Amino acid sequence: MAANDQKKLEKDVLDKALEKCKSVFIYVGCFSLATNILVMVLPLYSLQVLDRVLSSGSYSTLIFLTLITCILLIFLGIFSTIRAIVLIKLGEWMDKELHAKFLSTTLTVATLRPGVSGSQSMRDLLTVRQFMTGTGINSMFDAPWGVIFLGVIFMIHWSMGVILSIGAITLLILTMLNEAAMRKPLGDANEKSVRNMGKLDLAMRNAEVIGAMGMEQQLVDRWGADNSEVLKLQNVASTRSAIILSISKTFRSFLQIAIYAFGAYHVLGHEMTVGSVIACSILSSRALAPFETSISTWSTIDSARKAYTRLKETLRLVPERPKGISLPAPKGVLQVDRLVYAPQGATKPILKGVSFNLGAGDTLGIIGPSAAGKSTLAKLLVGIYRPVNGSVRLDSADVYSWDRTQFGKYVGYLPQDVELFAGKVKENIARMQTNVSDESIVQAAQMAEVHDMVLHLAEGYETDIGPAGMGLSAGQRQRVGLARAFYGDPKLVVLDEPNANLDDAGEQALSRAIIAAKAKKITTIVISHRTSVLKHVDYVMVMQDGMVADFGAASDIMAKVTGKLPSPVKQLPKQPTASSPAAKTDAPPAAAAGGKA
Repeated sequence: MAANDQKKLEKDVLDKALEKCKSVFIYVGCFSLATNILVMVLPLYSLQVLDRVLSSGSYSTLIFLTLITCILLIFLGIFSTIRAIVLIKLGEWMDKELHAKFLSTTLTVATLRPGVSGSQSMRDLLTVRQFMTGTGINSMFDAPWGVIFLGVIFMIHWSMGVILSIGAITLLILTMLNEAAMRKPLGDANEKSVRNMGKLDLAMRNAEVIGAMGMEQQLVDRWGADNSEVLKLQNVASTRSAIILSISKTFRSFLQIAIYAFGAYHVLGHEMTVGSVIACSILSSRALAPFETSISTWSTIDSARKAYTRLKETLRLVPERPKGISLPAPKGVLQVDRLVYAPQGATKPILKGVSFNLGAGDTLGIIGPSAAGKSTLAKLLVGIYRPVNGSVRLDSADVYSWDRTQFGKYVGYLPQDVELFAGKVKENIARMQTNVSDESIVQAAQMAEVHDMVLHLAEGYETDIGPAGMGLSAGQRQRVGLARAFYGDPKLVVLDEPNANLDDAGEQALSRAIIAAKAKKITTIVISHRTSVLKHVDYVMVMQDGMVADFGAASDIMAKVTGKLPSPVKQLPKQPTASSPAAKTDAPPAAAAGGKA
């Protein structure tokens, strides 16, 4: 993605949303102004009562001052409440505005960058939202008023201002020391903790292997050692922070004593009044509040800043999918032209110029050794990955640029690692859609020949399969995933190792599903190491090292293979492009490596 496109993306997604918040921040600033002005009501009330009312003995003045002060304090409470509600509504708006975008980004990260926590974007968004709607943003709005309150104290008496200035500077230094002392150990602890939780998740997914081979104690010992390192780092950070916070609280108490001591000294010298001392004491808490809270909110501000930076970085790393227009239903003509793909940051491509064409309703089997690029090709065929070069077109439309919601209606996909969602069998077959007809669900199940299997479950189609489909066996999950792939009216179905967990009966059902798909003019691509299922396909493509090693009629290619995969890579004829006659919508598959003659 070009730099200009990246800047535009950032502007459109994150920065644009924050720009819309500016007007809200203006209102919040106005309410902060009002609340901080009204905060001075209490010290002024104390000053007037102690210095004027007591000396004058006027009951009416006391009643009047008390009434006015109570009214102003009510307004203080109202303005504070309104400010809090405005920030809550801002957080709600931000969540609605950005939630869908960053959830999509999370799914993209999980797809494009295996091993990287895709949910990090959602956690970062939550961190930013909590900062903007909590005490963090309030502290930033109130911080300038600490200086103003300090100026008011200077106006009452310069010595009191000097004392509080020294106190504010000391608290600020303690804040910086606290941040510096915690930064490295806490950062290292968080990093190690994330890695440890990843290891724990992996162990949970392999619990059967661990139990079967007696690996439990070794993994417990290893995880315990890793967790001990995290605890040590956390203890270091917590101990340092506790010491600095204790020093800060003790210093704050000494500062309060200093205010009263110096105030009493000046009262005895007739330089201040008792009301002035009380007013300075009340104002000091407001003047020092931003410096005191900075110790506890510094980490919150820093976390929000880092989360915001990561969100910006994620937007730069994850390519923006073009917004496609609504297109008519395809016939199923597939055109793959000089396809090249390499993961982000990789120097060597996985796919190197793959080209072939299929007509509507054609069936293709793809075979080859591990790491030949078969599963990567499957993801490109259904528009999950964006090619570095070349294109995949369904009825001449680029599959990556096609609107995802509409494209999904015409495509079925069964990945190599089948994952089902928590819910009922019928919901998984219907791709988690609601308000769909039972007939369409049963039709997909019958197409995949899993109808009878589903009926034998405890509650049939209403059976709750649990998280990740753990209530089903691996073979049952694969067959439900096959029904999901054929749900609706797909024109292209890509099956990656669909028979990996199937028994003989399941494989026979899969073969019949492929035959039925051909009868319904569904273009079907089957990737498999078990070639028995490929006897019903029209063509077979052999892949090796990210390239097409051979392509032709299934009978011819399988006769060449005879159990040895793959044939040596040979120089292939030039592939037809999407603009050539062979690539037109109703054209037959290309010759040799591109398809049939």
